[in-house]
Amino acid sequence: MTLRLLTFLISATAALVIASGASAQPGRTPPGFESWTVDCGNTGVCFASSFTRTQSVWVDLRIVRDWQAEAQPLVRLTTNTELPQEGILRFDVDGTEIEALPIEQLREMQPTVTAPAGFRPLGGEGFWYPTGPVTVTLLQAMQAGRELTIHLPAAKDADPVAVPVSLQGLKAGFLWLDNQQDRTGTVAAIVAPGADPAKDAPHAIPLVSADQLPPEVAAVWSANRLCSEIDPAIFAGLNAVRVPLDENGSLYIVPCGAPTAYNSPYVAVLSGKDGAARQIHVARMSEKGPVATDLIYNAKWSPADQQLVSYFKGSGVGECGLWNRWVWNGTGLVLLEEATRKTCDGTVPDLSSWSNTWPPKNASN
Repeated sequence: MTLRLLTFLISATAALVIASGASAQPGRTPPGFESWTVDCGNTGVCFASSFTRTQSVWVDLRIVRDWQAEAQPLVRLTTNTELPQEGILRFDVDGTEIEALPIEQLREMQPTVTAPAGFRPLGGEGFWYPTGPVTVTLLQAMQAGRELTIHLPAAKDADPVAVPVSLQGLKAGFLWLDNQQDRTGTVAAIVAPGADPAKDAPHAIPLVSADQLPPEVAAVWSANRLCSEIDPAIFAGLNAVRVPLDENGSLYIVPCGAPTAYNSPYVAVLSGKDGAARQIHVARMSEKGPVATDLIYNAKWSPADQQLVSYFKGSGVGECGLWNRWVWNGTGLVLLEEATRKTCDGTVPDLSSWSNTWPPKNASN
């Protein structure tokens, strides 16, 4: 064992003892509010979404907001039904028409909307809602209403479809977004804007190409014995990020080789203010205590609390495997929580019920 790894394990053990007594952590999955789910991406872009099905037609409605201080909420509508070249897409709240959008004009204005980096649209025919005051009007009506009805024009000989979207829980979802992006009490808050000036939300910088890595970081990354070559097109879609740290340092979370059927491996590389780079090892639990490892699976970075999650899936469903959460403490990633489920039985994944391997069940809260 090298001196560096020995030092890491000693430090990790001490940090684990401290972390086990820390305050309660967020849930293992993003929260839900009635029919609305919320989440944030690795860069700090956050969204609230609702998926509604009416017979064979489904609609996915997302309110998306990037991390920049000036970023405004965007509305994205996706459906699995074919829309005609002409027709009207209408939005009603509690029976009152809010907006009627000609499909042809809606398609023409799509290039004017810049999607936030790290946003992955759902498959199907998707549209960005017009930006600016019309979005503000729609969101205000949705917060005050009980039900949004989206009237989809019919294609060919089909009948028009009206898809009702419950608005119960949406305001709570918006509050969650405001809190995650540190906008509560500012003029930029979606719910109850305050007087404080807008500011950047906690964030990380997207990396869509290995060419964005500094030479020192690229050297550490390519020297890892576990990392194989990765196609540039695949790299671009794996949500790699650079996390700005104090004193001009950066934490790079980058893919380590091509994804497998269920899992994408990543590594973490620290670049100091002097430009020197080193790989960050992370702790996992074994039967005899913590062990150091290189790989982080399906890495998910949370800019709001500087936590990193690994979710190794033992099957395509994800109902079994290994789940870890670490927090950045200024010099490394400290293991806060680890859970596992060994039974792969095709059931719906429920990470909250997985067995804890860290902290121990008898650890004090």
